[in-house]
Amino acid sequence: MIILPVVSTKGGEGKSTKAANLAGFLADAGLKTLLIDGDYAQPTASSIYALKYEAPYGLFELLMQSVDLNQPHQIISRTVIDNLDLIISNDPLGQLKTAMLHATDGRLRLRNVLQHPLFQDYDVIIIDSQGARSVMLELILLAGTESALGIVVPVLPDVREFLRGTITMMEQLLPLTSYGIYLPKILILINRMNYTTLAKETLDSLNEIISQGKYSERSADLPIFVLKTQIYDLDIYKRGHAVGQPVHRLERNTSRKSDSAAKTMHDLACEIFPQWQSRFRVLLAKGAAHV
Repeated sequence: MIILPVVSTKGGEGKSTKAANLAGFLADAGLKTLLIDGDYAQPTASSIYALKYEAPYGLFELLMQSVDLNQPHQIISRTVIDNLDLIISNDPLGQLKTAMLHATDGRLRLRNVLQHPLFQDYDVIIIDSQGARSVMLELILLAGTESALGIVVPVLPDVREFLRGTITMMEQLLPLTSYGIYLPKILILINRMNYTTLAKETLDSLNEIISQGKYSERSADLPIFVLKTQIYDLDIYKRGHAVGQPVHRLERNTSRKSDSAAKTMHDLACEIFPQWQSRFRVLLAKGAAHV
């Protein structure tokens, strides 16, 4: 089981859309996938895909440990996409933030609860998060098993905010390594890329900062990488959200300079999960059989 948090300390970067599209691609590739909506303020991931079964409980009960995990139907919702399950966000008043802040194991609560046998059946668990620095973002990041996906828009203030917010948070969590709790590496995904000179210059600047370890004096303890795959600023991603479909089902070919949505999601999945590249190639070659 691989747990992949999707994070950013700035809102509006596109975390929910990318988390849902990646989850949909993995599910169509035959991987049993769970999407957890950890954004209590704007629970977008809970509503992108229609449900064929909605569980009565969600993230609130999971973290408050008030649900029987031996009865999966109480907390696992099932989407209309085969192999894709969901745990909804159901904390509109933000009570979890206070509860986890004061719980002795608050920052480790999600990491610990996902060790339950219920979750071991999943190949991948993707966790969406709120775009703000809080204990909720910290506990989601600490649940990651290998990597966390950081979403950044190629605008200099957004890049600075991501690095400042994310690096500060990770540096403050580093003392946990003394207890054998290690932070996942951060894989930066550039979202809403465009062909402007300014966007290219911003990306070049980010690559230089990351490759030379300029983001932290403890960069050796905080591994960060920029993914080669980039998500271009295209209407197909808005359309996918609007019709409740993962974008790889909607656009497989294009005459544009940028790759199709299907090719882009394929490349992204291959970079993050190279062990399943053969599955992803098969899905890409199948065509729009699921539509």
